[in-house]
Amino acid sequence: MTPFPAHGRTNDQRSAEDLAAQAGRLLTDLRVSRVAPEELGEFAEGEARSVILDRLAVARPDDLVYGEWNPDSRARLEADRVWFVDPLDGVRSYVTEGRPDWAVHVALWESGPDGVGGITACAIAMPAYGRVLTGRGATTYQPMSIIRGPRPGPLVPPRDDDRLRIAVSEAEPPAFAEDLAAKLDASLVHLGSGGGKTATVLEGECDAYIHTSGHHQWDSAATVGVVQQRGLHASALDGSELVYNVEEIEYPDLLVCTREVADRVIEAVAEYL
Repeated sequence: MTPFPAHGRTNDQRSAEDLAAQAGRLLTDLRVSRVAPEELGEFAEGEARSVILDRLAVARPDDLVYGEWNPDSRARLEADRVWFVDPLDGVRSYVTEGRPDWAVHVALWESGPDGVGGITACAIAMPAYGRVLTGRGATTYQPMSIIRGPRPGPLVPPRDDDRLRIAVSEAEPPAFAEDLAAKLDASLVHLGSGGGKTATVLEGECDAYIHTSGHHQWDSAATVGVVQQRGLHASALDGSELVYNVEEIEYPDLLVCTREVADRVIEAVAEYL
């Protein structure tokens, strides 16, 4: 196990990456275990959560950790450091054999000197690929066990034209998705997890990711952090800023896209809001 770095902005970023990678290794291992398919998602998510919580409890005992298991925690609002964790984003994809579009999200929020804080460390692991996406790019790690079967291909096929590509939810795409695609002369890409859809933008496979079925702070903190650190655009659909470690638990929508298309997409979406 990699030693957990001490405090410090650079070390916190390393810690976020290490946590995401370690949870990703475990999830990859469990995916080929003997756990019954109908129990796999809940069991694996719980195990990945425990790994992250256990490491933070030892190495960062004064930090708070926030996620789906404690959604009503208000102590975080007074805290200086809060980890936002989604140990398994895309459970449906995870339990479906051959699907690579599932992820692990880890982000650290810190308070600022002016009372306004922000995401200071963040990582998105794509365990099916053995990769961790960060604001600096992507790193590759070795899974705990040899991945059985062929390595997954790209999340989406290579482009065959210059049309915009917009990633949307496979289960709950925006009601206006088809109309918007026609308006922008864009093609739609349907994927399972928020991390997977974000990855397509980070990797240049899609130009935008639009989400309208709500997201909790722990769902999107790492997403927004990594995207913004890369110099890309992340906001609500109306272009307003997404702020973390605030009282509101859930936001209604999310836009992730390249800077080049941000204004165009926000303007086109406005009539549907």
